[in-house]
Amino acid sequence: MIPPVVLWVDPGGDTGLAWLWQSGTAFFADEWKFMEAGDHVEDSCARWGPALTIGYETYTIIPGTPQDDAHHAIEMIGVVRRYATRYRCRLLSARPEQRKKATRAMLEALGWWVPGKDDAQSAAQHMLAWLMREGQMTPAIAAVLSEAARNV
Repeated sequence: MIPPVVLWVDPGGDTGLAWLWQSGTAFFADEWKFMEAGDHVEDSCARWGPALTIGYETYTIIPGTPQDDAHHAIEMIGVVRRYATRYRCRLLSARPEQRKKATRAMLEALGWWVPGKDDAQSAAQHMLAWLMREGQMTPAIAAVLSEAARNV
């Protein structure tokens, strides 16, 4: 069964946040700079506490490659972990490649595609990929995706 509220975070210079609530019928995603994104994470964790499942994309620093903005992702992950722990939320993580199961066509069919906001799209992809991996899709979400697949 889908958790009461799910928040997925795509950390970085711009941090994408995607929420799903009301038994999977309400969805919102957008992206913000560090401080405002952190405020949204804190507000969500404080508001919903243990009813919130919060996931974030992990970030791996690769030796020998330029990582000029790695600190943005690493710091936001720390913010997520701190508030999730403080407010007793369920905490999840996912590797970047895990989101690829959720395609643009799927997000568009669900109305979860946020034009021009790559980080919000990534957060939505992670959320849908997690729902699919965990068998957490609601009948309504599954029906939309099934219909979309038939129309391809």
